[in-house]
Amino acid sequence: MSDPIAFTVPSRCEGLRLDVALARCFPEMSRTRIQRACDGGFIRCSGLPLAAKTKVKSGQDLSIRWVEREEISIQPRAMSLEILHEDEAMLAVNKPSGEVVHPAPHVKNSFVEVILAHTNGQLAKAAGVGRPGVVHRLDKETSGVLIFAKTDSAYYRLSQMFMNRLVEKYYETLVFGVMRVRSGSIHDPIGRDPSHRTRMAIRRNGRPAHTDWECHRIFSQPGISQLVLQLHTGRTHQIRVHLASMGHPILGDELYGFRGDRLPGWQIPRILLHATRIKLKHPLTGLELSIQAPLPADMENFIASLVAPGKNTRRPPDFQKAWASL
Repeated sequence: MSDPIAFTVPSRCEGLRLDVALARCFPEMSRTRIQRACDGGFIRCSGLPLAAKTKVKSGQDLSIRWVEREEISIQPRAMSLEILHEDEAMLAVNKPSGEVVHPAPHVKNSFVEVILAHTNGQLAKAAGVGRPGVVHRLDKETSGVLIFAKTDSAYYRLSQMFMNRLVEKYYETLVFGVMRVRSGSIHDPIGRDPSHRTRMAIRRNGRPAHTDWECHRIFSQPGISQLVLQLHTGRTHQIRVHLASMGHPILGDELYGFRGDRLPGWQIPRILLHATRIKLKHPLTGLELSIQAPLPADMENFIASLVAPGKNTRRPPDFQKAWASL
């Protein structure tokens, strides 16, 4: 799959179908390849996929990924699931670490295939062939609350909620080092690292990003802090980039500066980041939902090893009051 490209609809394409406009502006692309990109949900405007028949407007900003046929082929795959919420419109599950949410060229199995098997194929088609029902994502090693839309109407409403920042997203993590203050807020913009295409970085001309964090517990020996975070925007690797920029990389996150030799004798099972809770309104009823995923066994076991007899642990001042407010 190619990297996304930015494309602004020219005035000569005003009112044309999307597929027709793309054929005129990208003559090197076959009609078949354009159709695959449309069907796969890889042509987006403001984060939402556009159908081939959509009438485009002059000046409209699009994001385009060109794909091959094999890149959007998915098959249901059976696996046990921890269901957190399910009804006729949506499904929320506790995603295990190690699962990629949707297909990519280098990914043979994706988590959406497991969701397809569970729902017998009843997932929103508006998200595209390659991403049925997908309204947001978690990184491969990140565990926790993940929501899928079962119907197109639910998909559009959920996508709008995520895009308009009407969804509250909370995470827990363990980072290297002892936090010197109880809480903080990070607003540094994030963009692609120009020297490392798989990394993101703090960039002056990057997209706005906002992360609030609060220290849950400090393990003075070996020097680890447990944090709870609220994510106000959804940039790629946002929490990982923001915490690394503070000098506190997430345990196990070697891409963003964690070094295992700083904690000799400790085995870090993975990047220790978990999506703990999502609060949002139901896409059909409008009722408030608070969906929570308990910490997975690998994080619980690691934390238990940190509080074993002889380990020095403490809570930051006023933590209980602050934690209760989240």
